[in-house]
Amino acid sequence: MKKTLAFGTLGELMVLVHADAPPTDAEWNAYTEAWEAHHHLHGRSRLLVSTGGGAPTAAQRQRLDERVRRMGGGAARAAILSESIFARVVANALSAMEHARAARVLGRLGVSSGLESSQIYRMFARTDLRRALAWLDVPTTREPEIVRSIEQLQAVIKDSG
Repeated sequence: MKKTLAFGTLGELMVLVHADAPPTDAEWNAYTEAWEAHHHLHGRSRLLVSTGGGAPTAAQRQRLDERVRRMGGGAARAAILSESIFARVVANALSAMEHARAARVLGRLGVSSGLESSQIYRMFARTDLRRALAWLDVPTTREPEIVRSIEQLQAVIKDSG
């Protein structure tokens, strides 16, 4: 079966690559379990996502949001690299879930909405890796190894089934 996502870790950074199709539940569950274990190991998580347009389904986003809520969203950050409008819509949906949680906690006082104000999710163009790494607090000197990791994960997807 053709893979729709692949992931790996580079120390505190987890790299996730999506194809242009949504992941299967089995792939998504394997990723979120690995992400949660990675998060617990490091006490926080930094996730770099590169996608050709594939993104989690609504049910998968809901399960992700439940995990983020359990772990405490403040310790997690995800930078999404994509030109896909659909990926932006999905990132906005995840951001809206984050803002809804904050509004319940804060009673909507001082809570702004939108992807730009998200403390967890940010979108970047694929050519904007340095800004994405800076937002993740990852030294930009690691850019070459991160680019290699993205390329290797893309190859895993391309060469599958």
